[in-house]
Amino acid sequence: MGTDLTIAVAGATGAIGGEVVKLLDGCRWRPSRVQALARASTATTHVEYGDDRVPVDDVNTDLDGADALVVAVPAAAAGGVVQKGLQLGLPTVDVSGATALDPSVPLVVPWINPEALADVPRGVVAVPDAAATLIASLLGPLRRAGISGDADATVLVPASREGRAGIDELSRQVVALFNTQTPPRKVFREGLAFDLLPTVGTLEADGGTDVEGRISAQVQRLVGAPVVSTLVGVPVFSGVSVILGIHLDRAAPADLISRILADGGVRLPEAPGARYLPRPRRVEGQPFAHLGRIRMVADGRRVVLWASMDNLRTTAAAVVALLASLLRIDRDT
Repeated sequence: MGTDLTIAVAGATGAIGGEVVKLLDGCRWRPSRVQALARASTATTHVEYGDDRVPVDDVNTDLDGADALVVAVPAAAAGGVVQKGLQLGLPTVDVSGATALDPSVPLVVPWINPEALADVPRGVVAVPDAAATLIASLLGPLRRAGISGDADATVLVPASREGRAGIDELSRQVVALFNTQTPPRKVFREGLAFDLLPTVGTLEADGGTDVEGRISAQVQRLVGAPVVSTLVGVPVFSGVSVILGIHLDRAAPADLISRILADGGVRLPEAPGARYLPRPRRVEGQPFAHLGRIRMVADGRRVVLWASMDNLRTTAAAVVALLASLLRIDRDT
């Protein structure tokens, strides 16, 4: 059953915005209309919504007919769009990263910290970076169960972290290198195809990057758990994975950790064996974190977890769930 609502999606032609439009089209409370917005630089003129080809308007266009706003443009371009939503009193979900560390804006993933939705003073909620969502999906249930400790996360981030431009450039780099041509290097200036990026973001004096610092800060906001994050760019189009090591305050067996994570919404392998372990291709199109290996070391006082998640689908699922909450929609409708 649909609803007579209009959702404006700023960044509808991008990787995350496009996924949001797709999920809105298929959700039970399907809005009757999507207003597709993008920056002037986009080459896409229409997006598909059901049987309709929705024209793409400039991101600065009028929003008076909208009932809610999704901001999925790059962070540098998002501030003015968020402000416009505030001025119009629109329930707004910001997935750009622009407000993710603003203490006046709740940072929320509905299945991780729904309590943060109890107070949305400005009508704006932020969705974290997918890397933070994946880490918090693991640390949150363990922390609530009383299992905690110093944690470090090595996150393998895909080209789609840079949006559709990152996906397109990785594809063109692969083709160019196969044909012994010079690959384009606008998004990934050091290249990415057939290689790794040892830094994601700007390198800082302590050896970390600004992006790694933001991911750790977002995890802290989501679940109150400190973590040292290291991001590595990998040549896959979509799907984020993590190697999460935790020095436990007290020993805990692997089966207990597995049960706690499953109860917390983390998906477990459907069968034993290496072929069933999650990886970007296996979790494609599925929301939520998927747990793979659990490695116990140091007499059970340290655990190392492997997990993967479809970054685009999971982030879009969080956006759609937040829209339903902000609009006070019964999601079974």
